[in-house]
Amino acid sequence: MNRESIRVLLIEDSKIIRSMVNKMLCTGGQCTFEIAECDNLTEGNERLRNESFDIVLLDLTLPESTGVETVGKVRQVDSDIPIVVFTGTDDDSLAMAAMHLGADDYLVKKEVQQGSLLSRTLRYSIEQKKTRLALNRYAVEMERLAEARARQLIHQDRLAAIGTMSAGVAHEIRGPLSFISDNTRALANQWQDVAQILETVQKNRNDREEISYILSETPDIFQDIFNGIDRIREITEGLKKFSRKGPPELTTGSIEACVENALVLCRNLTKYGVDIHRDFHTEGTLLMLEPQKIVQVFVNLFYNAVQAMENRGAITISTNILEDYVTVDIEDTGPGIPADTLDAIWEPFYTTKSEDAGTGLGLSICKEIISSHGGTISATNGAHGARFSMKLPISHSNDTFVPEA
Repeated sequence: MNRESIRVLLIEDSKIIRSMVNKMLCTGGQCTFEIAECDNLTEGNERLRNESFDIVLLDLTLPESTGVETVGKVRQVDSDIPIVVFTGTDDDSLAMAAMHLGADDYLVKKEVQQGSLLSRTLRYSIEQKKTRLALNRYAVEMERLAEARARQLIHQDRLAAIGTMSAGVAHEIRGPLSFISDNTRALANQWQDVAQILETVQKNRNDREEISYILSETPDIFQDIFNGIDRIREITEGLKKFSRKGPPELTTGSIEACVENALVLCRNLTKYGVDIHRDFHTEGTLLMLEPQKIVQVFVNLFYNAVQAMENRGAITISTNILEDYVTVDIEDTGPGIPADTLDAIWEPFYTTKSEDAGTGLGLSICKEIISSHGGTISATNGAHGARFSMKLPISHSNDTFVPEA
């Protein structure tokens, strides 16, 4: 069986003590000690900077440093390495002071008669330091996760507030929209009678060209109004779906419908300089999903793409079927994602945007939503820019899928 090897940096100005330590630590036991000797603090700290050691065995009385300050000077060089003080001074107050400055244990030379005590002290100090460091890392990680969860809840609260506001806006728009739609349709119907009168008048008037222009252009004006009404209605329906509250509401639906709904919500971002290319090959394929959540994923991805392209470029959305999954690829013509950050982008609060341009939560929420639907999402760099790829399971009539809460 291989014995554990421990590298010890012994900083001690007494040659006799150094020899004694070597003898005590070479008497066998559960581990092998490799001892590097220094007779002054300057040399010891230099070796600590440039070499790897498991522990420091430190005398407090050295040519250029005396007292507990010696511990502090070593700790300044390495904040984590275990330090065992090995001194001739038997003083509890000095021992406590040394511990406060970063020593892990305190041994009095005249009390250490056996190598087993010194060996055990060194090994225990190393293990205790490892445990403390592990606990510190765990505490930091737990604090980070707690903060991430808290900020994520804040983000969700903001989304809920936006949803409530969107529902109110959609409700308020629907009233006047119906009034405009009904009256415009009535006016369009009445136009038929007006057109007949104008055609009769046109025969006896000198301004026939003007009347002819009115007769030819007015139907197009009505059609433009109806197109605008349909567009407003589409937007309000999108807001209504986005703001739907309550427990998870699973339904069978198509991925194309979610994409189109998200594009309606992002139309203000894409209408001036961003071309949208659709390459759909999954028409009629149904998924079991929460449309509101999937729309939120697409809105986030489209928003990121537009920002990356600085409002100029193209987004290509492709859908396909791969075994029992629908695949969706969203590729933009932006600068792409640095290779060393492709994994980090999914972490909560990781962002390359300025503080006022993003929270770094969007992609982590996207991943959570897709995972809760039994799917996966990943990021790569495509031929022209960033590409986000996702897979979602196809719904079968005998399947019952329940997403995570």
